[in-house]
Amino acid sequence: MSPRSLSQSPGRIFYGWWIVAIGCVQDAVKGGLFNTGFTLYFLPVLTELNLSRAATSLPFSLSRLEAALGAPFVGYLIDRFDVRVMLVVGTLLAGLGLILLSLTHSYLLFLLVFIGPLSFGFQAGFNQATLAVVAHWFRRKRGLAMSIVQTGQAIGGVVIFPLVALAVLNLGWRTAAALSGLVVLLLLPLVLFIRRSPESMGLLPDGESAARGAALGRTPPLGDATEFTTREALRTPTFWLLAAFHGLRNVPYAGVTVHLVPLLVWKGLDEPAAAFYVGLTALATVVIRPLTGWLGDRQSKQMVGAVGVLLGAAGLVVLAYGDGAWWALVLFAVLFSFGDGVNSVTWALVGDVFGRAHFATIRGWISMFQSFASMPAAVYTGWIYDRTQSYTQALIAFVICYGAAALVLWLIPHPTRPAPLEVAASQALSVS
Repeated sequence: MSPRSLSQSPGRIFYGWWIVAIGCVQDAVKGGLFNTGFTLYFLPVLTELNLSRAATSLPFSLSRLEAALGAPFVGYLIDRFDVRVMLVVGTLLAGLGLILLSLTHSYLLFLLVFIGPLSFGFQAGFNQATLAVVAHWFRRKRGLAMSIVQTGQAIGGVVIFPLVALAVLNLGWRTAAALSGLVVLLLLPLVLFIRRSPESMGLLPDGESAARGAALGRTPPLGDATEFTTREALRTPTFWLLAAFHGLRNVPYAGVTVHLVPLLVWKGLDEPAAAFYVGLTALATVVIRPLTGWLGDRQSKQMVGAVGVLLGAAGLVVLAYGDGAWWALVLFAVLFSFGDGVNSVTWALVGDVFGRAHFATIRGWISMFQSFASMPAAVYTGWIYDRTQSYTQALIAFVICYGAAALVLWLIPHPTRPAPLEVAASQALSVS
């Protein structure tokens, strides 16, 4: 039986939720192996290649430069062509990149592989593509759907991160990287089940079939209430304020997560204990991200996002001035998770205000500015430690960034709506 007939049969699960599940699995692998997993590589690579902490941080920052330069182009390709092509190419590059990384024996090669196939593959074939698809499949439940997809990153931190930690600590970082690459390549069959939009399967967003909508006298929507082209979105203050918010919100995340194990070692923990609290942070996000997504679909997404980053700032204050006691580290893990957890709500807000048809391209432009803003964060954190033997000054700067992000998000106006582009939206959404 085809996916279309399965979704249209009475009592069947809406196919959009299967896409959410696939996206969640992809994000779990990315989160466990790449986003949080690479903090485990930090100290072994630093020791083996005899690097400073700032130099070890450089690949992570340059990967953000690569993401910044490529994000609008990748977003355009996702909007323009079959998203499955981008998913397959990205998955192949990410998997092979991890395997190649395990074979590097110089800092230059490590740098080139990390910012080349590895980072580009995870950018093109994972989060950016799957969130664009989810934006097409959901409208009223967009916040919840996106938050479930991105909760995969936290699930990966809880389930996959400890396995990576065991591999790095017992087998070495090279073996861990090679095994991680093989795991990524195993995702290839899943991406073939992705479909671009509900309209391509005769469905409507959020799970109502076209036939049922016609029986109830409802006109099938051709797009969101208003569809902005990329050029129109770029001309609105809302776009630039959203870009500023995402940049400010991501600076603390980028600066802290790369150094999270070294940060916790600085607070007096050994590496296995530090890895435990990294996993605890991810576990907290598993609960917090869907909660904020659910709240965002029912309350103001701006309010939920602003409160979330302020709680993240409070977590960094606890980390900076706490004495390393277990309760302080648990409190940090929970509060800091809010700063990252509201990410899904605010990306759903982008879809709410600008529509579905050009979501990936608009998100790509915002991601470009976000990446430029956060690019120096990890190097800055390492430089502060190399200079002062303390992370306190860096954490204070990140608290200020979170506070500024909350203010910007709270002040974002709804954009002035152009004339609806129903025909263009219909054509864009009907591509399978």
